[in-house]
This record gives sequence, C-alpha cells and structure tokens, in this order.
Amino acid sequence: MIAAERSELAEVLVVEDDQSLAELYAEWLAESYNVYTANDGAEALEQLDETIDVVLLDRMMPRLSGGEVLEAIRDTDFDPRVAMVTAVTPDLDVVQMGFDAYLEKPIEAASLLETVDRMLTRAEYDERLQELFSLIERKETLEAVQKTEKLENSGEYRSLTARLETVQVAVESLLTELPDEDFRVAVEHLRRTAAERTSERRYESLTEDVLDSSQEATVVVDAEGSVVWANEATETLLGLDRSDLRGREYARAAADHFQDIEAGTESLASLIRTGLAGHGDQLDATIRVPGDEAETERWLEYWSAPIETGLYAGGRIEHYHDITGRYKREQYLQTLHGATRALMAAETDDDVAALAVATATKDLDFPYAAVFARDEINGDLVPAASEATAAETGPTLPTLSGGTDPVWRAFADQTVYTRAESEQERPVTDEWLDDAFDDWMLCPLGQRGVFLVATTGGRSLSETKRTLAETWAANTRQALEQLARTRNLRDRDRELEQQNERLSRLDRINRLIRAIGPAVASADTRAEIETEVCRHLLQMDQITGAWIADVDLSTDATVCRAEAGSLDGYLSDIPRAESKTSETGPEEATPTVPARQAYEKRSSVSVTDLVTIESGVWWRDRGLTRGTNAVVAVPILHESTCFGAIEVHLDHPMGMASEEVGAIAELGVTIGHAISAIRQRDALLSGGGVHLTFSVDSNSKVSQLAAAVDAPLTVTDISRQDDGTCAVFLTVDVSPAHDSDRIGTQVRDTPSVSILRSDTSGMTCVLTLGPDAPTQQLVRQGAALQQVEIRSDSDRLAVTVQLPHETDVREYVDAVTGMLDGVELVSKKHAPIDWASASTVATTIDDRLTDRQLEALRIGFHAGYFDWPRSADADTVAAEIGIAQSTFSQHVRTAERKLLEALFS
Repeated sequence: MIAAERSELAEVLVVEDDQSLAELYAEWLAESYNVYTANDGAEALEQLDETIDVVLLDRMMPRLSGGEVLEAIRDTDFDPRVAMVTAVTPDLDVVQMGFDAYLEKPIEAASLLETVDRMLTRAEYDERLQELFSLIERKETLEAVQKTEKLENSGEYRSLTARLETVQVAVESLLTELPDEDFRVAVEHLRRTAAERTSERRYESLTEDVLDSSQEATVVVDAEGSVVWANEATETLLGLDRSDLRGREYARAAADHFQDIEAGTESLASLIRTGLAGHGDQLDATIRVPGDEAETERWLEYWSAPIETGLYAGGRIEHYHDITGRYKREQYLQTLHGATRALMAAETDDDVAALAVATATKDLDFPYAAVFARDEINGDLVPAASEATAAETGPTLPTLSGGTDPVWRAFADQTVYTRAESEQERPVTDEWLDDAFDDWMLCPLGQRGVFLVATTGGRSLSETKRTLAETWAANTRQALEQLARTRNLRDRDRELEQQNERLSRLDRINRLIRAIGPAVASADTRAEIETEVCRHLLQMDQITGAWIADVDLSTDATVCRAEAGSLDGYLSDIPRAESKTSETGPEEATPTVPARQAYEKRSSVSVTDLVTIESGVWWRDRGLTRGTNAVVAVPILHESTCFGAIEVHLDHPMGMASEEVGAIAELGVTIGHAISAIRQRDALLSGGGVHLTFSVDSNSKVSQLAAAVDAPLTVTDISRQDDGTCAVFLTVDVSPAHDSDRIGTQVRDTPSVSILRSDTSGMTCVLTLGPDAPTQQLVRQGAALQQVEIRSDSDRLAVTVQLPHETDVREYVDAVTGMLDGVELVSKKHAPIDWASASTVATTIDDRLTDRQLEALRIGFHAGYFDWPRSADADTVAAEIGIAQSTFSQHVRTAERKLLEALFS
C-alpha cells in the first residue's frame, strides 16, 4: 500500500564521470535528499545497497557504460528507481533497457528535482503500476525520436505496446486507490501524454513526408558526430543508401563515400571534417558529383551550419541543392561569352563556320552541328562546316537551291527556328534529316545561311539546349554579318582610297593639261608643241616616259616625233619591229605598239598590266625590262583628222583609271586643235605654197543654186564665221540674155541664200555653208580656201585650196578623200610667195582688224556699199549681218581707219 508521506530523507546516488557535473547535481539535490556520488560504473556498483532509492545514471562512461551499470543493477536484489541522464539520443535499444526515466543533457535543477521526486512517488506504487509507468516512459522516449514507419515495422516496439496495454488494464483498479491528487495527476498525465504523442507523431509524419519529398538533400548530425537523419534526396543526389548512413559516424561515412566528390580545391569529405571540427562555422561550396555510365555528373550547392537549439543542439545540419542545370547554363554562358569573342575576331566566313560547329560540339555538348553558307555567286546553300562528337562522321550534307527541304525553307522563311517535330507534321518533306538524326533544330543566319544542331543515340534536344542553340546561332549570325560589314567597309575604304588616288592623279593631270595649254598656245611649230607635251607629261610621278607617234604615209611605218624619258632602247626598235610585223601578214601579225593602235582606232588604248600581254611581243618584253608595267595611248585628233598619238609609260600595274585616260584623251584633242590652228595660220600667212584643186560632188548647196538659177555663176570670196559656218559670195550673170526677174525669184527661193546687190554687172549673193559641207571639211584639214567655181563641163564644183609648205600633201589628200565621199584631187601646182605683200596684209588683218570688223568690210564690199554710187545702203548691209545700222557704220569707220594707218603710217 502507498504511505501517506515519507518519514525520512530518501537516498540518491549520482553516477557521472564528469566530477564537476556530479558535484553540481549533488548540490541541487542536497537540501531535499541524502546524495552520494560515483565517477564511474564500478564505483557506483560498490556504493549500491538496499538504502539507495534513486540512481541518476550517466549513459556514456569509460570502462562500464551506463547501460551496463543499469543491467547490473537490475540483476541485483536491490530495486532503486533509475533515471538515465545523458547526451545520447535514444534509439530502439532503449526498449530492452530497464530505466524508469530518460533525461537528455543539458538538464536544469528544477527538472532534476522533479524527476527524483517523481521516481520516489512511483516507488510507493504497486509493482504493476510502477511497471506501467516504466513502459509508458520507454514508449514515449522511442516515439519522440523515431519515425512511425520504423516503429511500426519493429517487433520490439509492437511487443512494448502490447505489454503496455496489458499492464494498463491491470492497473486501472489501482489508480482508484491513489490519493485524490495523485489520481488526478496520473490521469491527466496519461491523457496529456497520449494527446501530445499523437500530435507529435502527426507533426513528425508531416515533417518527414515534406522533407522526404524535397528535392534538396538534408543530413542531420548530432553533437556526437553521428548521422541521426537523412532524407530520400540524399540517395538521389549523393548516391547513398540512407539506412546505411543513419547512426554512423559522419566523418567516417564521408571518408568512405565523399572522397571523390570535388568541393573546390578539396574533397567533400575533407570539407565535412572541417565543419565537424569547427562547430560554430558555417560552410558553403559548389561540389561536383562525378558521373558514371548510368548517371551524368551533377553539380550541387553545399551548405552546412551548426544546430544551436533543440534536440540536436551541438550537432550540424547539411543541405545539398541540385544546381546542375543552373551551373551548366552558367558554364554555357561563360563558354558563349569567350567563344563569341573568338567569333568576332575571326577573319573569314569559313573561320566563323568552323568555330561555330566546333564550339557547339566540344563546349556546348551538341552531338552534331553544321553550318550551311550561301554562295554569293549562285545563291545556293552549300555545307561550310560540320562536326560530330560520335565516332561516325555524320551524313553527307546536300547543296540546296530552292525546293521543299527544311534547311532551304528555314533560310527562305527566316523564322526564328525550325524544329524536327514541326517539319514531320508536313505531308511532304525531304527525309535526310530524319534519317540521319533523332532530333534536330535549324536556326537561320539571316542572309548568310543556316545553323543546324542535332542529336543521335535516341536523345532529344531539351528546351535548354534549344535556347542555347538559338543564342549561339544568333552570335554566329552577328559574327558573319559583322564580317560582311567589315568587308564592305574595307572594300569601300579601298575604293575610296583608290578613288582619292585617282582623283589626285586626275587633278595632277588636269593641272598638267592647264600648264601645257599656255605652252601649246605660245608654240610656233608643231614640233615645239609635241616637245612641250612630252616634257610636261614626264613631270607626273607615275609616268616614266612619254613619246608622240605618227605614221609615215610613204612607208606606213610608225615614227617618233618627240619623246621624254629613258625610251631610247624602246623607240629604236619601233621602225624595225613595225616593218617586220607588216611583212608577216595579217595571220601572223603581232600587236603593234599601243600608240599605233590608238592612231588606227582613233580611240584610247589602255594596257593596265604588261604581264597580261602574250610573252614574246617585243614592246611588252622591252617595257617590262625597263620597269614599265602599264601603257596608255591616246590619239591626237582634230575633228576627223588624226595627227598621231601620245603614248605614256607607267611604273605601276593597273594603269590609269578611266577618268585619267579621258583627261589624257582630252589633252590629245587639245594638241590636235593646236596643230590644226598652226596649219591654218601657216596656210593663211604663207601667201603661197601648194595649190590643190578638188572636184566635189554636185550634191552641194553651191551646185544646187547653180542648177536652180540656170545662169553663169562665179564664186568671188569665202568667209568663215565664228559659229562654224562659211559664207560664200557669188556673182550671177543677169545680162539681157537671161531673165533677171526669174533669176531673182529662184535665188530668193533657195534656202541659206541672200541677195546682197543687183545691178547691170550682175547679182551678188551670199550662200551659207554648214560645218559638214565638203568645202568646210577641206578647210578644216589645215588648208586655206582659194577659189570655188562651177565647172562648165559638169555639175560638179572645182574647189581650190592652198597648203602650207610644211604640210605633207599626201597626208592631206589621203585624209580628205578618205573622209569625204565624192571628192577627188584633179590638179596640183606650186604658187610663188610674195613675202612683202603677204607680210603686210597678214599683219594688218591679224593684228589690227577684229573678226567683226573684217566681216563688216567683206559684206559691205560684196554688197556694193563702197561703190559709187552705192548699190546697197548701211541698213541693208547691217540687216544682212544681223546688227544695228549704227554698229555697222562704227565697224566700217574703225576698219577703214586701221587700214589707212597701215598704209600711210
């Protein structure tokens, strides 16, 4: 039966290997109990006897552990209450232990006093009641730390529960015998304990279910360094059996399983040992779990921190978060960043294509990659580069030009990308991609081509890989477009540089031509003009020699009229070489010198590079020997007459630009005008020379007028006008034998004819000839017009011209007869020179009278203005010229005064 109260102090034995802690417990209990201490298991058993009521027993002690001491106590005849006071978390092994209470360190004084008092109270209960409390304590202890699933699968736990239910029924009657207060406390304790354990089991189940469903691996280590819990993700991420890991010393388990896992510069095992040694340190690292044939490598984010409070205070909790996807994306981005710099530094499209496929397969982990580039010439898509990671080399890539092929369609449509599954939905499609690959993706490269990535071995492209392919294709496209822009800019710069160089040369040529102008204008002879031209041309930087060629009409040989530069060896071979060429005949003829070609074609000849001329052509070989790389030749022209050709030698290939050749050609025309002017001046001033009479076809205005009037007609004078026309003065016989009224009507009806005067001596008319009239052309070739008459024996004109003494007659005749149809030479004679009269008249006309004054005198003279009585008044003559009467009178008076001054001064 239960005593109402204890008559003396109870005896308590404190068994603790930590002497200071044993003394502390003794101090807490000394006021209420008689306390004894023991510092190991052997000493505790020596002090144990029937007087000891409660034993406070440390579980972890040297030599004899707390469990062994408890077992020894239960084997004795003594029956004290035993409370385990330890830092060890209870496991299923406590089922077989006979303790009455289980306290986890650290413990406070109040808790210790309450436990001792409770143990003493239970000691007074019936043995069955004491057994009930012992079973309840052991059951609660297990349920506090073990999972429900493990307990339900444990035979020991099921046996414990069955015993508890049996004892609980047996002691229910005993509870009614307890004092009221103890009865209330016991019942409330039982109910509270049951509710708390049910709540704790639900919370524990919820917590473990959540943690086990987490993708983040979690490991809990107690203060002793042993693993007390690990969730299911540890098996997935770390490749461990968590049932083997639980309960093991964590440092030893890490050494067995984590030695090959990299954590920065050390292993994960080493990092875990560091964390266990530094209890208050937090650790974090990125670790790499190597892969094998079954699993690919993983990258985990590792975090470890101490547990500050709660059941496992003093231990550590560790988390492993899978960052493989993120890590690879970061690595891919770093790879893309570095590879993009290399792409942008590539110098050719082929280099970009090769780098694009190499990076895709080696660094971005695509099994296959290829680039189709557009051929800028024919527009086809041609394989530019391809690479595969597998042993096989991949398919033979086609060249595409239109059609329904997915590659061509992706290029033509310029969609963001084309996937295999989208193409497989089409009713008609080329199958080479599907035959070669398990999955593929096409990314257009703008106007530059198409980028292809593909997989083999039954794999598919993930969304991450598709995004990666799209990004890399965009970078490749940017690199190709940058190359194109760079090429365009480089070509543009080169073109601008060449254009500037050409403009500079053209400017120099234009300045040269302007400099030649005054020299040509001041020259008295053709030879002076030609010499000055060659000398000025040699002043240009790139011109190493210049000479002027002509053709000897008697021998048809090319001759040099003037030269500048070191062309002696070149020019000395021209007569012999040209003569030899003509003897070989047309079939065996070699190209003549460029100057002769320009002379014959009447157009410019530009040999941009002598190397391109067939080897063996003498002027090509001789030019290269002396450092000539290009030759330009232009004819010296005046209207349809060619006076020769200018040939210049240049020291660099590519010759001259078209603008420069055009400027040199204009120089040839300028020289031609100058030579023609000198010829005409010499013809006008010579007063003699060779007189040539030509028979001109009747299809002319003069012959047409003669046929119209049907009366004798005589040409009395010819005057060339500023606008290029020519005024021919004619006298028509209007004797009584002819009808003067009819003749006047016929003359007035004839185009381009005006009547200046009409009297008994005849009718004076002026006929205007256009620039293309045969008579005009005869004058333009360097002759002075002397006489035009209508031959009595035919309807042809007889036109007589005078050539200067220095003019080659054959050259002139060949020029005019070759140029004009219906013109024949009928006579040639030499005329004496009256030097005195020629000099006086020439000087007066040239130096004193203006062209307008001379025209006024000539029109007035032929119109009869100077006759007495006058046949025409000033108004009539002025109207014929197209000026006012006062202006005509002023021209006449000024001209008369100048002529009189020349005569009398």
